[in-house]
Amino acid sequence: MSLVLHAVGTVFQNTMTKRYYSSRNKPKKLTHLELYERLQHLYLLFRDRDYFKKGAGITKDDLPDHIQHEAAIAIGFQPFPISEWEQREITEDHIFDVIEFLHDHVAKPGEWVGMTNGTGYYYYDYVGYDGPAGQEEFRKFVNSFLCDYKDGFELTKDGMILARGTRGLQDILGAEIVPYDEKNVDNRVRDAILKYRNRRLDLGERRQAVRELADVFEWLKKTGKLDKVLSKKDEAALFEIANNFQIRHHNPKQKTEYDQSIWYSWMFHFYLATYHATIRLLKKYDSAEGPGSRTIRRD
Repeated sequence: MSLVLHAVGTVFQNTMTKRYYSSRNKPKKLTHLELYERLQHLYLLFRDRDYFKKGAGITKDDLPDHIQHEAAIAIGFQPFPISEWEQREITEDHIFDVIEFLHDHVAKPGEWVGMTNGTGYYYYDYVGYDGPAGQEEFRKFVNSFLCDYKDGFELTKDGMILARGTRGLQDILGAEIVPYDEKNVDNRVRDAILKYRNRRLDLGERRQAVRELADVFEWLKKTGKLDKVLSKKDEAALFEIANNFQIRHHNPKQKTEYDQSIWYSWMFHFYLATYHATIRLLKKYDSAEGPGSRTIRRD
């Protein structure tokens, strides 16, 4: 039995990230009804392989009352059975809520073996469950189709569905936050990215995300670190953007007649890209300043 499960599991994993012919050559945007259909298949696929048995008690033959009540309390409506929603229930919010809920309750079953209980009864069951492994497989399946909905979304490791960002800029949003100063830099940048990728982001929140990145540069400037790796001209340009486009301060000389949805997006990605370059240069500079090392000189 375990050999069969291993073989099925291998095929299961190999199909997770492959994009087949039509998806590669004729990509199309999913409608919310098509997204709901994918959710149904996703749920049934993982349910039938007992990935919800540990965290939710759900199997092919059992849908416990407790998980139905828990879901109704957590997300505000009753999603089970997932294949029998009424038309009014098929909304983007409901679909995203259920995907996140399922992610919180998924776990990969271990090996299927024979067991004996205290009374001598012999039966078969799984040897434990692996939550992180189950969630990783679940995310890979989810992200294989979320990327085709509207401008693209993804389910993160934290179990949150966020916008992927415009094409060509996704790598910047997903780039590694290099450890530098957790409180004053790293965490603030992560918060700004999380805020910016929220699919419900309004212009005020988008402006705040830009400001949070600008504040990181302000902190680096006040510590005297920024001028170690940026020229005075480049440093001045960073703050002119935030100050002249009504991001950080408010004065009569600021520009106000501009398309905020376009320019906030440009400013956010500009600051984020500059942050990644600056921090890596500072790490290199700090390393060169160590004992026995030569100081990096800027041109």
